[in-house]
Amino acid sequence: MIRAIISLACVIAFGVLSNHAARAAESIKLDAQFAQAVMLADATQRNYLRIGLNGCERKPTARTPVNVSFVIDRSGSMRGERMMQAREAAAAAIRRLDKNDIASVVIFDDKIDLLMQAQPVDNHAAFIDRIRQVEARGTTAIHGGVLEGAQQVRRNFDPRRLNRVVLLSDGQANVGPRRPEDFAKLGRDLLAQGISVSTIGLGRQYNEDLMLQLARASDGNHSFVGDATDLVQVFNKEFDDVLASCAQTVSIDIELAPGARVVRALSRDSKIDGQTAQFQLNQIYAATEHYVLMEVEFDRQAAAGGDIDLGRVRVSYTTDGARQTVESPVRARFSKTESEIAASRNNTVIESVVEQSVRSRTATAIKLRDDGRFGEAQALFQQNVAEIEAQAGLAPLSERLKYLKQQYHGLAATAPSAPASVLGDQRRFLRQLDSNPASPGARY
Repeated sequence: MIRAIISLACVIAFGVLSNHAARAAESIKLDAQFAQAVMLADATQRNYLRIGLNGCERKPTARTPVNVSFVIDRSGSMRGERMMQAREAAAAAIRRLDKNDIASVVIFDDKIDLLMQAQPVDNHAAFIDRIRQVEARGTTAIHGGVLEGAQQVRRNFDPRRLNRVVLLSDGQANVGPRRPEDFAKLGRDLLAQGISVSTIGLGRQYNEDLMLQLARASDGNHSFVGDATDLVQVFNKEFDDVLASCAQTVSIDIELAPGARVVRALSRDSKIDGQTAQFQLNQIYAATEHYVLMEVEFDRQAAAGGDIDLGRVRVSYTTDGARQTVESPVRARFSKTESEIAASRNNTVIESVVEQSVRSRTATAIKLRDDGRFGEAQALFQQNVAEIEAQAGLAPLSERLKYLKQQYHGLAATAPSAPASVLGDQRRFLRQLDSNPASPGARY
């Protein structure tokens, strides 16, 4: 099995950016593995390469200071319980910050208002008092609200901080840009600036495609909240994530040897050019594995017999304002022995391939259901179940794949005549499955 691991130990002091004088030693482990660690010699073939990064281990008292903007929908549909819970959720998040953090609050309907400009959180009451005065009104200008939130983050942008916008909305964008691709572009632009956007969709009327595209493109989280009373819990999960960041502005660069090429990325957007691929992450979280996955092809020249150096992976990231780098070779073995090839199957990589395969198929199924082709969509959900079951026949399933199998089985059994509210909730749930929700598990 190909397994290249490099540990980078670093002792980091945060000075004025933290209440704590210093952090414990941290390490980021770079793990490059093929789905098939031994491949057939002298033959053109494809394989999957998984690059895993394990988050820094830190003392519970040490954390990265944050620079966050809360962007809150105050359109008319937020009246009543929704607005009350949104205010309380934002107030609870503010209480988790301290004087080393910077926060701002933007509210929007058809107009954008800066409720609290970006400033250190040294007076919780000042933030909370202003937040509790927000009342619902008007229509929904999501794009403009996010732009203002990002502008507030840019005012104090610092690579030593986690720089993030947290968007809460219950509606459709009906003022300004409103297509999901507009928000995907905004997300990519913000990621290039080192800013991520986490999106929280409330109720049954928000545009889940728009919110998902914005979050995924900027390397943020996306959550669906069916009941306003769950908002405080969701905000708490989001800030568990925010406060667990240990490295920012991460670049993963893969360069393969002649005779090898990157075919496609499976896990997230990337820049691919023949033998090279580059992935961008906005942050790495402590106690969390982050991975990228790609399909690669080798020609006969690259697949000569024996152990061969097939390229290199270089990961650079910012921590405590300094740029750090960790590298690893990518090596594989080519053999004519069938038993050796069969024994080299890497189930960790294969599970990731299966998860990304069913995720792609699910995106197609959503489009089919939108077009009224319900039977074709159900068939794809059943294919997802079959693919996961095939993996179960080769190795014990992870809890994640067990969960996905259960969900897809239920979706495949849903009747076309199900109430519109049920089908709508399923659609939002499927979009959330396609996101990186706030959690300590593996992320892609």
